[in-house]
Amino acid sequence: DWERDDAEERFSTTFRAKTFGTSSGVGGWPDNCVTEGVAAGWTASDGECLSRNWGRAGFAGAMEISAIITSNAAFRNFRPVLEGNPHAAPHIYVSGHMGSYLSPDDPLFFVHH
Repeated sequence: DWERDDAEERFSTTFRAKTFGTSSGVGGWPDNCVTEGVAAGWTASDGECLSRNWGRAGFAGAMEISAIITSNAAFRNFRPVLEGNPHAAPHIYVSGHMGSYLSPDDPLFFVHH
């Protein structure tokens, strides 16, 4: 629920040990290996452990998404704004592999997309 999690992403049920796993926030990519949840112990396509390092970017709430839609009537203006936030923010927030060209290695990529 984007609206409920807006500005409180790290407390989302998505990022719990029994779902997609948490992050200690220590070490950074590639050292911050996922050790909990469905992707615990996964190896990414670069041969490193699947890693995450929660960032500071927040997800877009309903009001922000509505503003993006209503204030960009032309597609050429709408698409670049959409690619920033709401699309890029989860990649940046989760970071690690999700914040790189290897983002499809993380199952959160498919939840997001």
